[in-house]
Amino acid sequence: MAEVKKDISIMRGIIPSLHTPFNEKNKIDIPSLRKLIDHTIATGCTGMLVGAVAGENSSLTFDEKNILLNECVTYNKNRIPIIVSCTAKNQKERITLSKNAKELGADWILCQTPENIFGNELVECFNEIAENGPDNLMIQDLSWTDYGMRDEDILILFKNIDKFKSLKIEVLNSGPKYTKILDITNQQLHLSGGWAIMGMIEALNRGVHAFIPSTMEVIYNKIYNLYSENKIENARKLFAQIMPVLSFTHQHIDISIKFSKMLRVKEEIFNTNFCREPIKNFDQFQIEEANLHIRKVLDLQNSLNNN
Repeated sequence: MAEVKKDISIMRGIIPSLHTPFNEKNKIDIPSLRKLIDHTIATGCTGMLVGAVAGENSSLTFDEKNILLNECVTYNKNRIPIIVSCTAKNQKERITLSKNAKELGADWILCQTPENIFGNELVECFNEIAENGPDNLMIQDLSWTDYGMRDEDILILFKNIDKFKSLKIEVLNSGPKYTKILDITNQQLHLSGGWAIMGMIEALNRGVHAFIPSTMEVIYNKIYNLYSENKIENARKLFAQIMPVLSFTHQHIDISIKFSKMLRVKEEIFNTNFCREPIKNFDQFQIEEANLHIRKVLDLQNSLNNN
């Protein structure tokens, strides 16, 4: 097979995964969502991801996913690239969401790898999703417990699906996998790190192109820019300042989402920090710890904005 050539100059930097704000009636809070989109653009992010894990995808109905898709793409107005999650429980919904994203003019779709599908069956699954969607497909390689997708499956998808241009790696010990995938795809697959943001500096050293956190955009953009300017020690020092925050939030994805929504309220972006089940409210000790970290984040962001 001839060498595959794909454009990996796309979307370098910080691409937040947006949380889905809910109002007190447990409905999607459109005004807060619009504030979040404006904030993401104003802070210099190179793209945004909507409706993924941080957006509580598993709690959204199919109709709500379409509402979210429509609102985000329409309100963004092509100001920055937008990646729309079409992750769903069945292939019919994935294809419909992919079609809707294309019709609305979304730049990208993201889809999490369905469970227990491998090899040619996986190619057929993603080929059908890609054929119906925008020109760019990002696949989410997510596993909380192991290595995630097999290397051979990533490679066969890369060689057989032209629109597959980016892989979002979120697995145990993500670092070596970044390097392995870049190597077997001859540096031609765009890679991003999400939940593995704890290893941001190491990932930059390995050549990872983009990062998908879900808050602290001012700080992450500054770290990325410092690194890009070869001010690596300064990037490390700034990253070290948020490590206590990451230590708290990375105990569990639910803690991360709850904390992030509390931060968004303090930033006057969200009206509530409401999360859907199974995400629980914090107890007294978690609230105290979260508030301490939120104050530090706000102080650090204000300091960076004023410099």
